[in-house]
Amino acid sequence: MKKPIVPILGLCLLTVFVTLIFAETLIVKVQSTNLRKSPKFYAPVVQALKAGDRLKKISAQSGWIQAKTPANVTGWIHSSAVEVKKIDLLASGKSMETQASAGEVALAAKGFNKNVEDAFKSRHGDLSFTWVEKMLKIKIPPAEVEKFIVQGKLGETGGGQ
Repeated sequence: MKKPIVPILGLCLLTVFVTLIFAETLIVKVQSTNLRKSPKFYAPVVQALKAGDRLKKISAQSGWIQAKTPANVTGWIHSSAVEVKKIDLLASGKSMETQASAGEVALAAKGFNKNVEDAFKSRHGDLSFTWVEKMLKIKIPPAEVEKFIVQGKLGETGGGQ
C-alpha cells in the first residue's frame, strides 16, 4: 500500500502558498509606533516601527492586530497605526523611480507632500516651527504612559476602547 506522502506534501505547500498570497500586508501610517508583546498600550515593546514599515497580519482582536515583521519578529500593534496595503496591479510594471515610497504615500494620505509643505512655508514665512520640532523630540517613558492609562481608566483598563 502506497503512503500518501506526495499528495499531503503538495497540499501543505499549496496551503502555505495561498496563505502567503492572501496574507494582508500592513503599512505603518504613523510617524513612529511600537510592536508590543501583548495587545495593550503599555505592554513591553518588542520592536520600534516607523512610517512605511511593512507587516504581515496574523490575527486581530479588539482593535489590535497581531503581526510579523520581515525579520520574523511577532507582536501586537493597534489598528489605528496601520493600514492595509492595497495592491496596484498597474504599478507592477513601473520602475522604482516612478513609484512613491511608503512614507510619501502615508504623508500624501494626510494631505502632506514636499510641494505642499514648501508652498505653505513660502506663504507663511513669519511662522516658526521651533515648538513643533521641540514637541516631536519629546519622548514619554512607557511607565509614565501606563500610569496615565491606568489612572485615567483608559482603553483596556477602564471604559473606552
